Amino acid sequence: MKQNEISQLQQKFRERLLTIQKNKKLKNNEIAAITGRSESTISEIINNKRAFADALIYSMMSRLTDYMQESNLVTSLRQYTVMMQIVERCKDMSDMRLVVGNTGIGKTVVMRKFASENKAVYYFKIDRQYTWNKFLLEICRIMGIEVERRTSNHLLDAIIRKVEQSCGNKPLLIIDEAEILTRAVWKQMKNLYTATEGLLGICIVGITNIKNLLARMAGLEVVRYNTNQQQTAYMEYLKPVREENNIYTTFVRRLKLFHISTPTREDIEEFCRTKGITNPQVIEIACQRWWNYEMADTAIRAIQASGINLSTITPEEFSLF
Repeated sequence: MKQNEISQLQQKFRERLLTIQKNKKLKNNEIAAITGRSESTISEIINNKRAFADALIYSMMSRLTDYMQESNLVTSLRQYTVMMQIVERCKDMSDMRLVVGNTGIGKTVVMRKFASENKAVYYFKIDRQYTWNKFLLEICRIMGIEVERRTSNHLLDAIIRKVEQSCGNKPLLIIDEAEILTRAVWKQMKNLYTATEGLLGICIVGITNIKNLLARMAGLEVVRYNTNQQQTAYMEYLKPVREENNIYTTFVRRLKLFHISTPTREDIEEFCRTKGITNPQVIEIACQRWWNYEMADTAIRAIQASGINLSTITPEEFSLF
């Protein structure tokens, strides 16, 4: 298609990409990972090489908007603070951690924000069931590694070389929504960790059920360290339930396990106050209705889009959202 057939929407999206590249220092392959498209597609948009359907552009814009939502995150929330500390420590120690929690508590937003603000941090959101080869290939793409031979061994060697070259920057790989990974990938994950141990931090993030899945695969059980206090992140460990090991046991036992607690009433009240909601009746309704931050943030964005002032919103107005 001719260049003059490129729509205004695509031009607007291109300008946004250029701004993000300048301000966030993102490369084409990183933008491709965020938007769910190929690196060649991003290159064609940025260089005005080809026109794309508006539906595709809208889809990419939506995913980019979701990625940039870290600016709306309430950083005073205790879950935010603790998750930031966990991932920072993972990077500094170059160890392997499993961070689990219910949906909507901010895991993805925190991890994306950390990746965007720190050098040598690679964010990998699992959005499909990969083979081990495709999994390694995607890591190479996210890390900006150009590969000629695409066998699993060559891809793993390329990742190891990249990690060795950048070990002074304490590289970190964040694997988000890891509950989607297949057993075949988990079976091989130990090879990635063993080959890069002490050089690459690996932070695996997912829903609560993933810890139980891994425990069953490895013949272990999840045990929480004794504590009588309410905590933001409960430290847990994996205990053998039988004498014999299997191929997963050693790998899974090396995971440092953190279970992030769900928002309490006090957390939702803090969220409301930070967003400018002061009406006690509105806050009461919010506490009854919202059980995670994703629900709260979605409602806040809808209210703001309607032009209603959060500081003066009434219970009647709030009940419509």
